[in-house]
Amino acid sequence: MMPSPPARTPKMRTERRWLMKILKYAGGSAIATVCSEAAFVLMYGVLDTSTTVASVVGWLAGAIPNYWLNRHWAWGRTGRPSFKREILPYAVIVLTTLVLATLLTGAADPLLTHLGVAHSVRVALVAIVFLAVYGLMFILRFFLFDRLFARLDRLDAVTHQEAVLD
Repeated sequence: MMPSPPARTPKMRTERRWLMKILKYAGGSAIATVCSEAAFVLMYGVLDTSTTVASVVGWLAGAIPNYWLNRHWAWGRTGRPSFKREILPYAVIVLTTLVLATLLTGAADPLLTHLGVAHSVRVALVAIVFLAVYGLMFILRFFLFDRLFARLDRLDAVTHQEAVLD
């Protein structure tokens, strides 16, 4: 007889939930990053807009799919979101990324121009700066989103419990 596999402990289940949440978050973030980076390069490199315009368009191109993908995939939220309790805090978190991306790409562009870097190389380097901001913010945003959605889950549970008691 083959021995049965060990029973999953609560710690193992918690670790597995965290791992799945992180993997789903990474998947949603990867899709959003591709959308964001492509929009940034299109605006800055092809259409020759300013880094500010390119950062805003790139941010929008990534923030919208990022919200929906991570809301559903990583945190399993469904239904209509509350603007005040969910969308507004999410926007504040991701706007921080936009501000950093705008500031850093805005600093990199004139520096590289002053150094006489060729246009194609400058586009690539500024695009790397834009991508690096998203990479650095990835972990911070995960924990902020996790706290946000955990708080919403607790509020939803309280609301549901109050409705049952009425």
